[in-house]
Amino acid sequence: MLELDDSEALERTDRSGMLRLISSSPELLLEGLDYDWSIEPEAFEPLSRAVLVGYGGSAISGDVLRDRFLRESGVDISVCRDLRLPGYVDEETLLVCASYSGNTGESLMMLEEAMEADLNIAALTSGGAMAKFCERFRIPLMRVRGGLPPRAALPLQLSALAKVLSSFGLIADMSREICRAAEELREQVSRVRPEVSSGSNPAKNLALELLDSIPAVYSLERMSSVARRLKDQFNENSKIPARYDLVPEACHNEIEGWTGDWSSSTSAYRFIGLIVRDNMESPHESARMDLLRDQLELVGLKMHEIRAGGETGLGRLLLPINLGDFASAYLALARGLDPTPITAIEGFKRIVEARTLEMDRLTGILKD
Repeated sequence: MLELDDSEALERTDRSGMLRLISSSPELLLEGLDYDWSIEPEAFEPLSRAVLVGYGGSAISGDVLRDRFLRESGVDISVCRDLRLPGYVDEETLLVCASYSGNTGESLMMLEEAMEADLNIAALTSGGAMAKFCERFRIPLMRVRGGLPPRAALPLQLSALAKVLSSFGLIADMSREICRAAEELREQVSRVRPEVSSGSNPAKNLALELLDSIPAVYSLERMSSVARRLKDQFNENSKIPARYDLVPEACHNEIEGWTGDWSSSTSAYRFIGLIVRDNMESPHESARMDLLRDQLELVGLKMHEIRAGGETGLGRLLLPINLGDFASAYLALARGLDPTPITAIEGFKRIVEARTLEMDRLTGILKD
């Protein structure tokens, strides 16, 4: 096991610099505010909803904004990770096709489908084939800086997406809240950065707790972006299985599943429950989260609470996400792994493209 307080060993193992990228989250969040339209949108009819089409690290920004505006009247944001557009996408919908690399096959397929249906489209990307499609067919484009792993670009994509949605009048301008959330992130990064020793670093402590474990993440439904992001980061950064579920629904099915013989001694792994708490929980929410924690502890599951202590609505989502980003990277490093490479994902994409020839067909459209 790699010693997490050995700065030289951390640097040698983190060859691609994931910890540095996570530490720069506050600056990336602010950077997204600096981008503007590369291709200006034309005047659309009044819009009533936004649907973000995206996958992996390019989709999570939509999840965060959906959760941020979930309780606000007149704001309807959803995320589509399917291979076909949902039937409710209509003339009152803004469809935002997001692919950080610009070369995600599924996103390009959905962009083509939206073009054929003559929908209201905008794109968010750093370049690639998606930028070329936008330039060729004059699709409104918000182009951001490339060169980052898509999952590390979340803060940048989030604030850029907020600008896209506010440009169309779907949400209020978020610049002030984003600046305040960046300050909240800076304060947290100062407590969990690599230079802070394990004795007082909650992200390192969580990583060490999770060694040889499978995280089971729980959050309130209205914070589902946090639970999903933690699960995804343990997959991509830590290279381990992980799962998540949401409250109150988990109280109606999930808790029963833990009453069986899940702790088989033949398993090389053990489960640890991570429960995401919000300082703004209602009494009804707190009662269910407390009871879920207690119930799972009773059946032998070790529980760890992650507190979302931000003062801004955006900060209360981004702070636990940032903590999970650090913990997942530290866990990879503790296991002697570089968090950044995603060999299995890249291999899977190559096989899909070879079997479907979809990218060849889409590239051909650009040459016609």
